[in-house]
Amino acid sequence: MDTKQKKLKNINAEAKFGLFDMLCFVIWFGLLSGLAEIAFLKMKWLVGGETVFLRSHQLWMIPAVNVVILCFLGLIALPVIMRLSRPKVICVACVILGSISFLSFLCLESGRFARIHFIAKVLLAIGLAMFLKFLISCWPLKFERFVRRTIICPVLIVVVLSVAVSGWRFLQERRIIASLSDSPPSAPNVLLIVLDTVRAESMSLYGYERSTTPYLMDLAGEGVVFQNAIATSSWTLPSHASLFTGRFPYEHLAVKYKPLDSTYPTLAEILNKTGYVTGGFTANREYTSIEHGIARGFVHYEDYVASVGEFARNSALIRQIIGIHAGQTRLRRFLGFHERLGRKPAPRITRDFLRWIDRVPSDCPFFAFLNYFDAHQPYLPPFEFLQRFGPTNKLNKYLDRLDHEPCLPSNTTDEEIESICNAYDAAIAYLDHDLKRLFTELRQRNLFDRTLVIITSDHGEEFAEHGTIGHAKDLQVQSIRVPLMLRLPGIVPAEVTVQEPSTLRDIPATVIELLGISDDGVFPGRSLSKYWTDSTREKSEKNELILSELSHASWAVGAPSEKGDMKSLNIGDMHYIRNGDSSEEVYDFGNDPSEQKDLIKTTCGAKTAAQARDILKLMIP
Repeated sequence: MDTKQKKLKNINAEAKFGLFDMLCFVIWFGLLSGLAEIAFLKMKWLVGGETVFLRSHQLWMIPAVNVVILCFLGLIALPVIMRLSRPKVICVACVILGSISFLSFLCLESGRFARIHFIAKVLLAIGLAMFLKFLISCWPLKFERFVRRTIICPVLIVVVLSVAVSGWRFLQERRIIASLSDSPPSAPNVLLIVLDTVRAESMSLYGYERSTTPYLMDLAGEGVVFQNAIATSSWTLPSHASLFTGRFPYEHLAVKYKPLDSTYPTLAEILNKTGYVTGGFTANREYTSIEHGIARGFVHYEDYVASVGEFARNSALIRQIIGIHAGQTRLRRFLGFHERLGRKPAPRITRDFLRWIDRVPSDCPFFAFLNYFDAHQPYLPPFEFLQRFGPTNKLNKYLDRLDHEPCLPSNTTDEEIESICNAYDAAIAYLDHDLKRLFTELRQRNLFDRTLVIITSDHGEEFAEHGTIGHAKDLQVQSIRVPLMLRLPGIVPAEVTVQEPSTLRDIPATVIELLGISDDGVFPGRSLSKYWTDSTREKSEKNELILSELSHASWAVGAPSEKGDMKSLNIGDMHYIRNGDSSEEVYDFGNDPSEQKDLIKTTCGAKTAAQARDILKLMIP
């Protein structure tokens, strides 16, 4: 090395490590760690067949949020470490930024990393960062030059990926709309509304003593209300899959967190082929996301909201610390923060849907799917609704203790249950309020009376009626009896109430029949119109299969689903349940609507159980 080079090296070594230098390191570490997370998740999805939440917006959000976190830490550390010589500052910066980058990667919920304790992850991340420091300690200035020269690469990768994916979706949507076939003359629109986790038992529309749904009670006189509509499962994914395919869970196999595959066509696909513009707007991003197959057939689908909460939610490290997963509440309890990051409240779903239909060509009918998530735990209605039905002052404390508890703790008090129920009922009242605003907007656009409106839910919720809180743990009536209302003037009769048990599996066949579209038998089951058509009612009552299913859930310790797959049949007013351990229950929900008296040991119960076993053997493989 000549004298000039040595002098230049000494000058670089003595120069102060400033703000610009730290920003270069922050961007380099942040973007590379984010891209590494994306690559790992994508590999798990492609190779391991694991359902991974990796959406188009995450291609830029994951690297960007990592940069923000590292920038915050880097700027705090810079005034302290910049007093050191430049080579030492570079090494210390690598330890700090490297530790956080490695920790963020280790905090991914996917794969074996999820089983490592958080403290162990911290120690492992620091160890990896120290190893990185060891590698560069001999050539810190060369490493700095390497960072400066290669920083453009991760920047370009993130930008190109984000623009390519977003642009492809935009162009694809425009192309599909332009190529739509002509729809039938005067074809009505279709609006399928799913009030996630809303059970019929807690709606004043169904006789509940609290006025939770006054607007829907008024609207009920304009259509058909089903008093005993039964969901095909007691949790989101299989129930939604049945809503769109007309298939029971044992057929579509979207169970045990597996996505809905392309074996059976969806309602959105069939309507799209007949000239309908299709759009989906969901607040339940956990199990109605694009990755879970629920979006198949929708030209436009929104399953996340661009917000500060969503931005923070894309950091694996923030998720670990705040405790979004596994019921952890470290920082939440300290901050008194119980909101869900990136949650979409009802007005956001309504607003996004209205903006979309305003862009739909006026000569094209639409099929829209709206999923409202406000009645799902942790039950977070706005403040003006929260205390409507009673105190909820200690709700957060109770939910912290009961969250993710498969069975009710023995020390749970009546006050706790009452507080949770108050918040749940308030959330339903809030949904009712927002539906009024939605339908008012549709009336103003002259669309309401030209739209087949279907209001239902994917499953219910339990509040200690059978020893559990929540859903997806059994097939009791509180978990599977859901609201169902249809309205379309001139097609659906007004002021009709159907008492017979009905299944949500029949909704696709109902839509196709009411629209007068030929589906060539794609959707099994029969239209729900059979319940208000006298000529076919007697026959349909005898042949209808009202089936609900729940797959084995090893996490539900102590709950019926922990012991194996479950099945439920409604036969008239009798409700049969076969638990995972093959034990059986029978209830007369006509006379015992809360299902508190098991009749399995009675003559009537034994007869119903035998009949149910015969039906299951005959109709289900």
